[in-house]
Amino acid sequence: MAHRKNVSTLSNPQLTQLRALLDQFINKPNNNPVAEHKAAGMDMSLMIHDMGFLVWHQHFIAELETWLANNGGEKFVPLPYWNPAKPIPTQLNKGNNNVNMPLPANLKNAALKTISTYTALNNRVVPYHGAVHNAAGGQMPNPDTSPSDPIFWPFHAFLVAVYERWRNF
Repeated sequence: MAHRKNVSTLSNPQLTQLRALLDQFINKPNNNPVAEHKAAGMDMSLMIHDMGFLVWHQHFIAELETWLANNGGEKFVPLPYWNPAKPIPTQLNKGNNNVNMPLPANLKNAALKTISTYTALNNRVVPYHGAVHNAAGGQMPNPDTSPSDPIFWPFHAFLVAVYERWRNF
């Protein structure tokens, strides 16, 4: 798999193109698996935001990457990530706040090497994930609408990148 880029390395035209593609994906019919599961009577919130967190979000990002590859966005596969320690690029900002939340020390590379189980990693990622969602504002604090916020996707690509780094240690 190609290296996942930081959105801060993208040019303004690339960010504009990525935003247009994200808007197309967000607004396509039947794109929200969370809503579909709720409609079917299956509340997935515990799996999505508890033990299945990293795997679920990896799947969610992979679904977008497949769509991008099939809809003119090949150059954005793998999806570039947004590091919450940096401002949200203007092109991806939908009424969000600047978060300035660096990855905590317990999730940086030196600490990742010491985490021996998925559960331990998951237990460190979930609180950070929730804090960023809440701090970002816009549609991010609401689990029912957060996938409609363009920064949702690059933020979760960031968490997937942390998960991928851990798996490669």
